[in-house]
Amino acid sequence: MSTKLHPALKMTYEQKMERNAEKRATLLSFLCSGESWTTLSIVSELLRISERTTQLLLKKLVEEKLLRVDARASPYSRIKLYGVTQHGIALTQSAHPDCREFFVGKTNPGYIDHHVTGQRVRISLTRIGWRNFIPGKILMVNSNSERKNKAVPDAMVTRSDGRRVAIEIENNLKSKTRMAMTIAAHLRQILENKYDFVYYYTPHPAALKRAFSTIIYVRMDGEWLKLSESHRARFKIIDTVFLREFDRTSSVIFDPTL
Repeated sequence: MSTKLHPALKMTYEQKMERNAEKRATLLSFLCSGESWTTLSIVSELLRISERTTQLLLKKLVEEKLLRVDARASPYSRIKLYGVTQHGIALTQSAHPDCREFFVGKTNPGYIDHHVTGQRVRISLTRIGWRNFIPGKILMVNSNSERKNKAVPDAMVTRSDGRRVAIEIENNLKSKTRMAMTIAAHLRQILENKYDFVYYYTPHPAALKRAFSTIIYVRMDGEWLKLSESHRARFKIIDTVFLREFDRTSSVIFDPTL
């Protein structure tokens, strides 16, 4: 049996306080970037700490009125949502100006899984060096004045090579007609240099690839456009199973500094 102590147990009191402050700041910055709310498991992944430690941190932030908790967010599960308050936004220097505070009872239960999947995608992409992640809520605010025939993705991110990617979370497949309209809208955005690729994250990659392959033409600018291989190359379909694998293999520890 190993008797090696966790590095946090060797820290001075000042070092522990600094480490604690860093984790608080990381979480608040994440929420105030436009994410607004999250779950215990996502915070655990984000900070790479155990859920036991995460519970202690979240409890402190709720007590300090920086976060509020919705313990009855879904009638289908016992999941709790932790969202940033206006006080938390005001005290976070990096807060996006369009970030909105979280209110208990205002979240659509059917949207929870979609939002959480997007956050898992964000964490995994950030860890491989992708940057400038913009959540869909912020994109929606910025696009409200010109949304007609515009694709508003679930997120935007910049790859390590500088190419910009629109992120789509496709937990439930769309009809062929709606998918064709979405593809056309994305191609328009690509032509306008808003981004370079569209990455679809889905638990049904085979079904989505089949559906995509059946779309031969899309309507753009009042005319029918036949999809070429160069058009299709702009769209990537990724199985969200890799996110579950990532979760199981990530380093998660109990941190005594919190």
